[in-house]
Amino acid sequence: MDGRRKIIKILAVAVCLLAALALTGCATSEAISSGKGFGEIMNGLKNDLFGADDQNCTQLQLKLPLREGFNPTESKSAYASLRDETMKEAYREIENAIYQISPSRADNGCFELKYARLKSSLEFDKIYIVKEAVLADHPEAFWVTSSYTVKNNFHDGNYLVLYSKYSAAELNTMFDELNEAIIPILSHIPDEASELVRETVIHDALVDEITYDFEAAEADDSSHYAFNVYGALVKKKAVCTGYAGAMKMLLNLVGIECRTVVGMSKNSGHMWNQVRIDGDWYNLDATWDDSATENDILYSRYNYFNITDERLARNHNTGADYSEMKCEYTEDEVYVTTELYNFDLEKCTETKYNYYEMYALHISSLDDAAVDVITRKFISTAQDRKELFYIVFDDNINDEEAVKWLSKNSSTQYSALGRSLSATNKSGAAPKLKNCSLVRMSAGENDIWDKLYAIRLIYAG
Repeated sequence: MDGRRKIIKILAVAVCLLAALALTGCATSEAISSGKGFGEIMNGLKNDLFGADDQNCTQLQLKLPLREGFNPTESKSAYASLRDETMKEAYREIENAIYQISPSRADNGCFELKYARLKSSLEFDKIYIVKEAVLADHPEAFWVTSSYTVKNNFHDGNYLVLYSKYSAAELNTMFDELNEAIIPILSHIPDEASELVRETVIHDALVDEITYDFEAAEADDSSHYAFNVYGALVKKKAVCTGYAGAMKMLLNLVGIECRTVVGMSKNSGHMWNQVRIDGDWYNLDATWDDSATENDILYSRYNYFNITDERLARNHNTGADYSEMKCEYTEDEVYVTTELYNFDLEKCTETKYNYYEMYALHISSLDDAAVDVITRKFISTAQDRKELFYIVFDDNINDEEAVKWLSKNSSTQYSALGRSLSATNKSGAAPKLKNCSLVRMSAGENDIWDKLYAIRLIYAG
């Protein structure tokens, strides 16, 4: 009789334990709710009681190339944005986990990364925020997918599982390809180059080498390589996240602080950068400095180079601070948000290193003195065998009057450009010019530049 009572007590405890576990959202309840067999239910029970099986993870060896003479910076602004130590501790745990990968595939077909153990006091919506912070600071971790799972058991508490689309072996090959793409870009940076020169070389390389991937953008599949630095630098095709991630990674490699920014532009979700040059912050959007056609790239490649918040706001809407983030709990038992949020951003008000402030001619009057200034610019541009220079008119000059003065006359020899062209050829100080063309750079209500014109030199031979 005592034996029967003992067995009944054991069974009762087991039933109560199973019932308790079924209410916790743990492995046991998952197995029961999905109709798994007795063996799988018991495996779930084992995990819930004694912890997840140890992972046999491979440490990923991504060592990005450096440019001699420039010390890299981590530039972990998202980490610095986190408000409490519990979130920062979780960040460090997740940061460590993304560089370790399991050899086996999960149910979603991807490879599990190392489990990131988290404090039970960290709410699930904050886990999502911290995960996003890690990925914002580490665009080089292109293998990490947007999918994630939060699991828990009585032994380990909560832990985050992230995934890689690629195996460790595949990633080793991809790392080599990435490094091979980075080295030529860094090699074009002159010795002892200023921060501005470093930024310009990297900006021009991205605009010249990457093609915007309209097909990937239309599909909106974040697992596609066009959405990351590998697609941008190795495949040479990317959407805005690829451009912005590559910009941050490369600038950080040469010691320049840079972060990514998300928001809306031209009625679509968009990403660009903030960059710190000689102590001041600027907005930088390499995606919109690139274009669908070669002709457009020729003229507009610096429209978004180091611009202020005020000018950027003409056609960019910056996402709110992450402290305002509202997450939704999904059927997959994770938190997500469909809105666009940023970690701490800087105010960008300086104009010193804006491209047009530095290099465009600023014309304040329509007279002979201005023609002489333009002529000198013709000569210096031709001597360097360059194709373009820019003119910006002061606000007091009417656009129609500016165009008329530049070129709209019955005889081009009496226009400002015609006179400058003729004077350049007569000077003998520069290669002969066949002609020149005028392009107005502000063509719409939402353009960020007013009274800006590009002058293209056409050489005689």
